[in-house]
Amino acid sequence: MGFVQDLARFEFLRISFVGGILVAVLAAIVSPFVVFRRMEFIGDGTAHATFAGLALAFLLGFDHRVVSLLTAIAFALSVSALSRRRVSENSAIGILLSFFMALGMILFSLPKRYKANVIGFLFGDILLVNKTDVWMTLFVLTFVLVFLIAFRWEIKYFLVDEEMAKFFKLKTGFVKVFILLFISLVVVTIVKVVGIVLTSAMLIIPGMVAKAFARGFSSLLLVSVVYNFVTFVLGFYLAYRFDLPPGPCIVMVSFSLFLPVLKFL
Repeated sequence: MGFVQDLARFEFLRISFVGGILVAVLAAIVSPFVVFRRMEFIGDGTAHATFAGLALAFLLGFDHRVVSLLTAIAFALSVSALSRRRVSENSAIGILLSFFMALGMILFSLPKRYKANVIGFLFGDILLVNKTDVWMTLFVLTFVLVFLIAFRWEIKYFLVDEEMAKFFKLKTGFVKVFILLFISLVVVTIVKVVGIVLTSAMLIIPGMVAKAFARGFSSLLLVSVVYNFVTFVLGFYLAYRFDLPPGPCIVMVSFSLFLPVLKFL
C-alpha cells in the first residue's frame, strides 16, 4: 500500500511509472521483429549511436531528445544504405556503432565546453523521466501502432519469408527501412529508462518469450507486451522497496523470468 500511496502523492514517481510502462509496451511491440529478423544487434548499435547524438546536443545546447532521434534516424538509414551494398546488416551495424561511439567520445572529451551526466545516460535513470519524455514516448508509440496497422500484411510476409514477399511484389524494401527506423526511435525512448548499456534486454527478451509461446501474429505482440509490462512493474516495485536503481532491477527481473522459458525455445 505504501507504494500505491507514494504513486498518488509524488508526481515525479507517478510520471516515471507511467513513462516506464509506455516504454516497456513500446519495446515489447518492436521486440518480436528484432528477434524474428535476427536483428538483435540493431538495438545495441542504435543505443550506442545515440551517444554521439547526446554529445552533440550538449555541445551545441540543443534538446538531447530531438538530436538523439535525428541520430537514430541517421543510423537506421545508414545501416539500410550499407546493407544494400552487399554488406550484412550485422556488419553494417558493427561498423557504424564503432563510428558513432568514437564520435561521441571525441565530442564528450572536448574540454570546458559543457557538462553532462554521462553515467546517467549509460545506465539510465527512470526517476528523471519528465512529462516531455512521456509525450514523446506516446508519440512514438502511436507512430509504431499506425505503421503496424497500415502495413500489417507486408510486415507478416516480411517476417516469415522476405523472398516470398518480393515474389508477390510487396513493398519489402519500404517495410524494411521503416522497421529499422522505428526500432531506432524505440531505442531512443528506452535509453532514458535503462540506459545505453542495458537497452538490449528490454528489446530482445520479450520477443524470445513471445516466440516460445505465441501461435500467431496478434498473440506474438500480446505475449511480448504482457511480459514486458509485468517485468517492468515488478522491477520498478523492487527498486522502490529496496532503494535500488530501477533500470538494472527491471533488467534483472526480466532475465530471471526468462530463464524458465529456455526449455520451451
